[in-house]
Amino acid sequence: MAWLSRTLLALCMWAVAAWAGAQHVSGVMLLEDPSGTMTLPQVLDAERAGRFRAGDTNVGMTTSAFWMRFTIPPYPHAPGAAFWFDTGNRTLQEIALYQPDGHGGWRHAATGSTQPFAQRPLPTDQFVFPITLQQGADTVLYLRVRSTAYMGIIVQPRIWQPQAYMEHMEWERTGWHIYLGMAASLAGFYLMLWLYLREIDHLLYVLSLASIVFATCSALGGYGAAYALYWPDAPRFEQSAWVGAILAAGLFPVLFITRLADLWRRLPRLNLTLRWLVILNTVVASAILLVFWLHPGTSAALQQQLFIVGWLVWQPIFPLVLSGVVYVAWRGDRMARFILVAYLPAVMASAWTSVENLRGMPPTLSLLMWGAAFELLVMALALADRFHCERLDTFAARQAMLNNLRQSEQELERKVMQRTLELNAEQKRTKELLYNILPVELADELSATGRAQPARHESATVLFTDFAGFTALASTMPADRMIAELNDIFAAFDDIADECGIEKIKTIGDAYMAAAGLPKPCADHAQRCVRAGMKMIAYVEQRNHSHAFKWTLRVGIHSGPVVAGVVGKRKYAFDIWGDTVNIASRMESAGAGMKVNVSAYTSDLAGDAFQCEYRGKVAAKGKGDIDMYFVVGERTGT
Repeated sequence: MAWLSRTLLALCMWAVAAWAGAQHVSGVMLLEDPSGTMTLPQVLDAERAGRFRAGDTNVGMTTSAFWMRFTIPPYPHAPGAAFWFDTGNRTLQEIALYQPDGHGGWRHAATGSTQPFAQRPLPTDQFVFPITLQQGADTVLYLRVRSTAYMGIIVQPRIWQPQAYMEHMEWERTGWHIYLGMAASLAGFYLMLWLYLREIDHLLYVLSLASIVFATCSALGGYGAAYALYWPDAPRFEQSAWVGAILAAGLFPVLFITRLADLWRRLPRLNLTLRWLVILNTVVASAILLVFWLHPGTSAALQQQLFIVGWLVWQPIFPLVLSGVVYVAWRGDRMARFILVAYLPAVMASAWTSVENLRGMPPTLSLLMWGAAFELLVMALALADRFHCERLDTFAARQAMLNNLRQSEQELERKVMQRTLELNAEQKRTKELLYNILPVELADELSATGRAQPARHESATVLFTDFAGFTALASTMPADRMIAELNDIFAAFDDIADECGIEKIKTIGDAYMAAAGLPKPCADHAQRCVRAGMKMIAYVEQRNHSHAFKWTLRVGIHSGPVVAGVVGKRKYAFDIWGDTVNIASRMESAGAGMKVNVSAYTSDLAGDAFQCEYRGKVAAKGKGDIDMYFVVGERTGT
């Protein structure tokens, strides 16, 4: 407590010293230079012409250069005493101060964020210039400022006594170092925890912490201390670091919070919105970085437009996260309440800095820093609490597991008996399923021996069907409707196959393949296939009367020797091979719509039962000219 009291007393003394050592400058006159090329003599001529106007030093987003005329009243001081002119800005690309040299001329100093830190007139975080005020008379200063990239022109001029400013800067850097030390300690501790436990939450916390620290030190130009301490010779990095910081701060903390509060599952729509905002923020920030690094000559107007778009995308991210956390916390989630307590100061600080930006004022970055520090500490406590709760849950789970094991022992015998009955039922269902896949004879052989021997059948008949113009018709209907149509038709074909005593082999796209005379031989295999083909055509004709889509079926049949068997060791498939199969396929492709096209051999075998009409010799691909017949109909009396 004594340490805290001394710290608070020192802070109060510093605040009093800072108030006593600084004086705000008012009564500014402005001159806009759209081209950015005016020289001091031209500016002096413009002043004599009355072109300067009273205005606000917080100009906002613009690509013009501005000349600001300050009139400093006389200060009671010893002759030659030095003062410092603080612009209150650390982000301007071009800034120069002109002051009287005491001999009727002017001396000036120029700097900006595009120059290395060592080239500043004074080694301060903000742009500060040494000045000499006249004794007993007003001192006129001209300040030329320009922002050629993303930041607006925001100037908060003050006159400091050098010692007071150094004390002010020392205290600011002390707070900065305390913040960095605390963040580094927490990051190191949780990084080691992640390496040991491999819990993704710990890694996300470290990444979230690093991104918040990076954003705090770099956002809106950051604490100039970061520029001076870490990358003093990299002005381009200093100008672009805040963009990368906002990119990271819009990604890792959002991932960490949504995962910790389980927002992706509890509020999926909010999570989807956040995901798209994060993606857009990443794209815009990446575009800004690419334009800045790859095309530094890009117009300032375009760069500022990208900045405005990025600002609009960035703004709703954390309010949406906060609203989701508030809702989950209101529903009683313990972790969401931790998150709410942790992030509320940081969110309020961010909101306040946004308001300051809109009002054209430099943001109070210390609020962001200490809000972020509070968030880091509370989230570290939240992770520790979660670890404790998980340990309690693990202990409770172990006790429940022991109780379940005792109950399982009692139920094991009953389950074994029940499972035995189920296995018997499953074996029966499996056999029935196998009968649906394979012919009964082969299914029994496969069940008994584990394999089915292939067999040659000297006399069998093969039937092929196909739909004429299928490709064109299928392209006019949705895929699900096409599948439904084919399923409806092929289901009817299956019934016809069973009715006529033929064996379905398979379907290939819109083709249907069946055979008769195998695996069990029969004398009327040709008549069975022809009868099935006629019934299939009759079914399609009848179906076309009542359905919107009209199908045209071709049927081809050929008889001869084939080899039949089961192939593969998983997903068994009964199939047939031989030249008879190839010729049957040619019968189908060479046929006509709504006709049964048969070979001469099949016509001869089925001639007693069906009347066939000779077509002549028809060319078949790969087989030459083949005698073909159309089945006219069934003979009377058969």
